[in-house]
Amino acid sequence: MSYKKSLTIRTFGIADIFIVIAMIAAMFAVFPLFKSGLPDSVVVFRNNSLVAEYPLDIDTKFFVNGKNGPVGIEIVNKEVRIAHVNCPHQICRRTGPISQTFGQLVCAPNNILVEIRSSKSTRNKSVDGITH
Repeated sequence: MSYKKSLTIRTFGIADIFIVIAMIAAMFAVFPLFKSGLPDSVVVFRNNSLVAEYPLDIDTKFFVNGKNGPVGIEIVNKEVRIAHVNCPHQICRRTGPISQTFGQLVCAPNNILVEIRSSKSTRNKSVDGITH
């Protein structure tokens, strides 16, 4: 007894073409939701109150008074870092610079939060955390 395998070649049908078009359309519709905009400003909060805002594209150094003393913040080459701080472990200083939209530096002992923002941001104000 001999068995012959027949090869059937299936071509794209109307339903297959419709599914591919629907997937491409969905990709283009969802893509803007993930776009956060280019980072353009640095905002500094102390005790949940805005205390400073600086443009990200201008190199500068400034101090913000924290709970334990002044906190030195530097903006260099569109990156932000905490350069000087008066707290025991200096974790915020050792974290290093941030440069992406919604990036944050937190100095908990001084109650200071530094965040990079975008003017074209689509961030929902009710969001309380973002991971990368």
